[in-house]
Amino acid sequence: MNISEQELQIFSRHLILKEFNEKLFNNLQKKKITIVGLGGIGCPAAQYLVAAGIKILKLIDGDLIQKTNLNRQILYSIYDIGKSKAKTAKKKLHGTNPECKIDTISTHLDSKNINKYLYNSSLVIDATDNWKSMILINQYCVNQSIPLISSSTVGFDSQITLFNNLPTEHLCLQCIFPNKKEPNLARCDSVGVLGTATGMAGLVVAQKTINFFLEKRLDNIMTMINVKTLKIDNLKIKKNATCQYLKKNNQTEKI
Repeated sequence: MNISEQELQIFSRHLILKEFNEKLFNNLQKKKITIVGLGGIGCPAAQYLVAAGIKILKLIDGDLIQKTNLNRQILYSIYDIGKSKAKTAKKKLHGTNPECKIDTISTHLDSKNINKYLYNSSLVIDATDNWKSMILINQYCVNQSIPLISSSTVGFDSQITLFNNLPTEHLCLQCIFPNKKEPNLARCDSVGVLGTATGMAGLVVAQKTINFFLEKRLDNIMTMINVKTLKIDNLKIKKNATCQYLKKNNQTEKI
């Protein structure tokens, strides 16, 4: 994939870095990134991925923009209330790089359409805010061996994990949360959320994506951030023998 003169100017500052040599940058531009959920995490993640040179992006969100989104969903303004999140995000992102190919899906994922929308992704970013969607996306990415970044923020706290989903190295979201039923987790609409918390989570999501394709992978590590204390922890995730996908992927290693 050739870099245009305009893109050379847009990306000139990070193309100076040795990690962004021509081969690796071209590889980055060829990747097909799918972001599910364009809220407080998905917005900054998309913004910085496009600014880093991601050139093929799919945005999935069935919601319309509300005033309650504006404290943390940085791609939207008061003038966008009632508009499609996906379509509005595309317009804003093209303001950074008009040459980025962005597909928008203004609907919610379900078991009937997930293959249509996630198939052939190089990496999926789950920035949704509900357990049903998280499990659906996790199961699909495990079955298709698609790398997945799972992310969530409540209050001041965020969790971001990259699962490589290699068939020979099974480890997934349900290894961490083996619940068959939705766990009793706090939600932003009941306990609140700070915009800087989702912002930092979005930046980490973007950087984990970039690292993955620049061959500086930190697979199966949960990054935990508390913006009130500015504490950051990286925890190595272990396999869970009760995970329903463990046997399917022929993993008999003791944990």
